[in-house]
Amino acid sequence: MAKDDGFDGEIITEPVAASTSLSQVVDSQEPTEKDDNQQDLEKRKDKEESTNKLPYYKLYSFANFTDFLLIGVGTIGAIGNGMCMPFMTLLFGELVNAYGENEDTKKVVDEVSKVSLDFVFLAIAAGALGFLQMTCWIVTGERQAARIRSLYLKTMLRQDVGFFDTESHGEIIERMSGEILLIQDAMSEKVGKVIELGSTYISGFVIAFIKGWLLTFVLLSSVLPLFITGAIMNTVMAKMSSRGQAAYSVAATVSQQTIGAIRTVASFTGEKQAVAKYNESLTKAYKSSVQEGLAFGLGYGSISFFSYTTYALAVWFGGKMILRKGYSGGDAITALFDIMAGAYATEQASRSITAFGPGQAAAYKLFEAIKRKPQIDAYDPIGIISLRFYGINRIARTHSELTNDPVGAYSQLIRLQETSVVSEENIAKDHDGPEIVVNSGRNSSQRMSLTRSISRGSSGNGNISRHSFSVSFRIPTGIDLLELAPIEAEPLTSASESSEPPPEVPLSRLAYLSKPETPVLLLGTIAAVLIGLQLPVFGILLSGAIKSFFEPEDELHKHTKVWALLFFLLAISCLIVFPLRSYSFAVAGSKLIRRIRSMSFEKVVYMEISWFDEPDRSSGAIVARLSADAASFRRVVGDALGLLVQNIATIVAGLVIAFETNWEMALIVSVLLPLVAINGYIQMKYTQGYSADAKKMYEEASQVANDAIGSIRTVASFCAEEKVMKIYQKKCEDPLKASIRQGLAGGVAFGLSFCFLFLFYAGSFYFGVQLLDAGRVTFSEIFRVFYALLLAATGVSQSGFLAHDASKAMVAVASVFAILDRKSKIDSSDESGTTIESVKGDIELRHVSFTYPTRPDIKILKDLTLTIHSGKVQEEVKITSSLDFGVLMSL
Repeated sequence: MAKDDGFDGEIITEPVAASTSLSQVVDSQEPTEKDDNQQDLEKRKDKEESTNKLPYYKLYSFANFTDFLLIGVGTIGAIGNGMCMPFMTLLFGELVNAYGENEDTKKVVDEVSKVSLDFVFLAIAAGALGFLQMTCWIVTGERQAARIRSLYLKTMLRQDVGFFDTESHGEIIERMSGEILLIQDAMSEKVGKVIELGSTYISGFVIAFIKGWLLTFVLLSSVLPLFITGAIMNTVMAKMSSRGQAAYSVAATVSQQTIGAIRTVASFTGEKQAVAKYNESLTKAYKSSVQEGLAFGLGYGSISFFSYTTYALAVWFGGKMILRKGYSGGDAITALFDIMAGAYATEQASRSITAFGPGQAAAYKLFEAIKRKPQIDAYDPIGIISLRFYGINRIARTHSELTNDPVGAYSQLIRLQETSVVSEENIAKDHDGPEIVVNSGRNSSQRMSLTRSISRGSSGNGNISRHSFSVSFRIPTGIDLLELAPIEAEPLTSASESSEPPPEVPLSRLAYLSKPETPVLLLGTIAAVLIGLQLPVFGILLSGAIKSFFEPEDELHKHTKVWALLFFLLAISCLIVFPLRSYSFAVAGSKLIRRIRSMSFEKVVYMEISWFDEPDRSSGAIVARLSADAASFRRVVGDALGLLVQNIATIVAGLVIAFETNWEMALIVSVLLPLVAINGYIQMKYTQGYSADAKKMYEEASQVANDAIGSIRTVASFCAEEKVMKIYQKKCEDPLKASIRQGLAGGVAFGLSFCFLFLFYAGSFYFGVQLLDAGRVTFSEIFRVFYALLLAATGVSQSGFLAHDASKAMVAVASVFAILDRKSKIDSSDESGTTIESVKGDIELRHVSFTYPTRPDIKILKDLTLTIHSGKVQEEVKITSSLDFGVLMSL
């Protein structure tokens, strides 16, 4: 029972079916000698749990009937869509036989027209199946993710308040925003993609064995090294990437420590030492980055080597099978394409499967949290609450009765309210006077110890009068006294001004910065050109090999060997040009990054101290610009430049080969090429994942959850859990609807991508056979033009998604140049002027006022007078000022 002046009463809660007694709850809150050990055990347990994974099927624990229906339809669509590519190779084999085995032009036109019509039917089927696959998996993923978010937040809100003493608020919110995205990624469209690619793999090998089991069996011996090389490359690249990140983290730590204590660094003129230490940390990061680039080039070159080697083996051994086993040219091509389609599907599926592990790991702890039963359940309606009040008449007291006691709680509350009002009014008046910057901004090692002597009187009515007071404080050795000097009234850069996007940077400036690496860039450019020529050359070799399958026996035996040798030489070139290009651009890009980071860091540490007071110039923001933004230079100078040169070479070579072979056929195929470009772009986009934008869409809902968890004690005090849930669910409605609409649009785009690809095949060969009928093109010319342009468009479109990354990189580059172009108002690196060997004298400041630059309307000091005598380590001074009580409390 508790008593006070305003309330006498007793609140008794009598649980009916509680599993935990009151004594158990009290005992659990008493400290014991084992608390530290228990915390260590819990930390170890959490670490162990983070490595655990939930069984995959349990990811769908919160799916309902509608979700399982969507999963079923999406699975059927994915299986059917995956079978379309092997069926395409089957139709292509028939198309090759129609061209090669028939000498009667009329018969060729009829058979090719039929196959072209089959391509149209296949395009319609692939479009519908692709739509069902992508839409169903995206929608069910969004629905289940939204359900998991709500259940998780509801579970967190129902926990007893003591639970949040051991759980980090940031970790709880991160699970809702970040880890749920990992779960959604593991049970959404990437599942459909894996099923689709698995269907392609299985159906492709089935068709390949049917068309030529012996050739297929031989080709598998070449595909196996391709798988092994890809696996090794992924492992090595992961280790190299981790090593590079660790190396760059050292540099980030140095910059964080320096900028975080920039006032101390400036006070002791330690800028040069900080720059030297930062440059030293960049050397190891540079070496790691170059090694990573070389490893990538070797890995990708090895994969390309085994791919072209497989084609060489297929052409050589396929010719033997045609001569000895009666294979047709179409059968050999079908078996080859199905094997390569299966290999490609396996490589693509491995990318999607990598999303499953993080999703299972994230679901393990999150689902365990959802199942957690609190000791005090805010949602449990079971129990009896009895309220018994005593002395109700004592609550109904008048204002005059409550203010009779001048030291009572009610009187003190009134005086505090009036003090706040008066202080705010006086603060609003004090807007004039000179302003200086003292100890403002970020983390500072300087401290002021204030000893306040305030003459304060109390009056019965609670009015607070203005009083004079004196403040004594000591200034430690090493304080940057230059900051206390009055400065000219200059317009401060506001946060809105500093947040304006920096101007675009011309490429000429980047080229000038990269001038020292010109020889290396030239070598990388030559290698990129050679890589760009590979796809059009591959088209020439493939069309020549197809033609040789239908030649007389002597020529077939001879020419297939020649084409197989050329394929092998093309494979050998991959082992040279890919590592050369990757290494060259890695060296150039890494040196540029090192130079840019060093220049930027040196520029930052010599900025005037007031520059760091803006919100977007905190230590974290600046470190991010020094690391992430500076790294963007490599995307522009390395990846983007190499890709640009490679794509230009591919397009030019493809167009030259096609129009030189037959300009009419080349013109027809060029008109249809946008269909291939759209297909390649969409396929690469959805391989990366679809749910990446969900975090941004749920920002408002996440803010509601963040506020609720951050103020959980307030929420629990007012029993507002259900109200919070209603608000959160309301905020989730629009993003969920938008995600579903986006899923439908994505399904349409995904389905159309397959539809366009097969329509391209149908249109190219139908119009090609019409030219053949008119005698304006030959059989070999049709395939040479077709493959020269098809492979060129495919290569460019699948790498076109990097253009968006390059545009974002240019924005980051402009951000870095904004730092490099700014001149410090007080540049301590400028050694011009007269250097005095010995300085001795007193320092005196008179009538100085101070406000923080980010809070110019709040006067902190006014009319400050300070004297520091020569040779004194510390000097106690008197500050005589006239400030309101509220202003003093803001110190």
